[in-house]
Amino acid sequence: MSLGFRRRLLLLSLVFITVVDLGVGLYLESRLHESLMGRYEDELVRHNRAMVEALEGQAAGLRDAALVRSELDPLADRFGAAMEVRVSVVGPGGDLLADSELPQDQLEVAGDHGDRPEVIEARQGGQGIARRHSATLDANMLYVAERLEDGSGRVVRVSVPLSQIDESVRQLRWILLLAGLAALGAAALLAMAASRLLSRSLRDLVVTAQHEAGAIRDDSHDDEDQPLSVNALADDLRRTVRLLGTERERFETVLETMGQAVIGLDAEQRFTTVNRAARSLLELPETVEGRPLLDFVRVPALRELVDRVAGGSAASSEFDYGMSPRRRIQAHATASRHGGGTVIVMHDVTELRRLETVRKDFIANVSHELRTPVAVIQANAETLLAGAIHDTERAPVFLEALARHADRLGRLVADLLDISRIEAGRYQLEIGPMDLVEVVDRTLAGLAMQAEQRGTTLVSRLQGELWVASDDKALEQVLVNLVSNAIKYTQDGGHVEVDAKVVERTASGEPARLRVEVCDDGPGIDPRHHQRVFERFYRVDSGRAREMGGTGLGLAIVKHLIEAMGGRVGVDARRPRGSIFWFTMSTAVAAFGEGPEDEDELGGDEASSV
Repeated sequence: MSLGFRRRLLLLSLVFITVVDLGVGLYLESRLHESLMGRYEDELVRHNRAMVEALEGQAAGLRDAALVRSELDPLADRFGAAMEVRVSVVGPGGDLLADSELPQDQLEVAGDHGDRPEVIEARQGGQGIARRHSATLDANMLYVAERLEDGSGRVVRVSVPLSQIDESVRQLRWILLLAGLAALGAAALLAMAASRLLSRSLRDLVVTAQHEAGAIRDDSHDDEDQPLSVNALADDLRRTVRLLGTERERFETVLETMGQAVIGLDAEQRFTTVNRAARSLLELPETVEGRPLLDFVRVPALRELVDRVAGGSAASSEFDYGMSPRRRIQAHATASRHGGGTVIVMHDVTELRRLETVRKDFIANVSHELRTPVAVIQANAETLLAGAIHDTERAPVFLEALARHADRLGRLVADLLDISRIEAGRYQLEIGPMDLVEVVDRTLAGLAMQAEQRGTTLVSRLQGELWVASDDKALEQVLVNLVSNAIKYTQDGGHVEVDAKVVERTASGEPARLRVEVCDDGPGIDPRHHQRVFERFYRVDSGRAREMGGTGLGLAIVKHLIEAMGGRVGVDARRPRGSIFWFTMSTAVAAFGEGPEDEDELGGDEASSV
């Protein structure tokens, strides 16, 4: 006979309630037994303590056992009847001197009680407790014994039969049984009502599922059971859950791999969705879902953006965020279709805005730099065309000005083309082993005439051979720009030195990276300009720079070439005066694993400093 769904549900409910009721009853019985046992032990300890106080010193001077029994046994009988416990006194030899349950004439034949566990424990530690079977009374007993401290060596013991505890537990068991049966009956009525309601709800659900999913084959004739319909409904639910899980995984994958920062907020402006890019951009912890936006991002512009979107229309905003580094963020917010939430997509436009500023500054600087030579060339040409060309004294002056500014204009255009090719990646670098000492010597020889005109002494502290990984033309151009710049800004009679230091070594101790320095003893550069001297057209003293014929692009070209070769550039103050322009580069050993054995033979005392 097949049980219907409602009957199966009712039967399962009754079985569950019965098991729970039985388990609770057994647990309560065990707890009550332990509680009663503990309470009886505490009570016996107090009774035994009272007996010790009452018997201590009694018959202490008597040596005859019969006299001792005649004096102590009546006391034990009286106290045992008053406390409803068995009171015993065991002598130092193990003989029974008093017992409230035995007549006095039977004490002599009661046997040796010195081997009882509680008596042994009391003699050794002052007090003993034991649960065991009493051979004298033929009953299970709970004993508490304590040693008298009057020097008599006697032990006072009180005990109660465990049958009292068993009787209490037996009464509780009947109470729990009756209460369990009553609870089971009440639960059965509730389960019947609940199963009827659940069966009705399930029947309605099956009807709805059949209506939504179409006809479902059903061979069951039990009105209370729709197994095939329920199974079909469960299959549909499983397919739907799998589909939703797949869609959710796909959505999370797309969200996490997006380069844009995306955050979702609910109607109370708490986080609901945060992708990896948003955590990185806003420096959020891993667990922010459910927390208010203002707890982590306190930007008034973003709060205003969310408030504007609350009206239902999309909005955009751009704001600064963070302190170091400070970033420029562009945010687009859209109201959620359901629930009154907000979805915000943010882009880090810091680099874009920086490039826009660089482009604007570059156009302004180029226009400014080109305006002067073009204006001078135009003015001198017009003067010559107006007749000054026939003036034998003044014509050479105008022609010299034309040539000088045309040369400056040519160098400016050439530098602009060079730096444009480097930035665009069209400047072809052929990195290979180069002897830095030979390139430095060649550079200083080429600039010797310029240095001689200003009375500047050029010194190279490099000796032997020093092989580095570099492009020949690029390295020479870097050295020319740095040394030429040092000559221009060093007063007459100054000194310009080129040196190199090891800043990194390989595991075998060979130099891996060098720091090449161009040092001068000129007026120096204020530290506040150190971070900007390598920018295009940036001049510490613009008037003097133009007077020297500089284009403002030399150090920018140096920076781009060194970074293209994997190095870094910088400038430090020199003591007591002057500046140190430096750049780093890899040695041939570190880059190619080859080079002459004397590669690390650097000149000067600082050659091997790290």
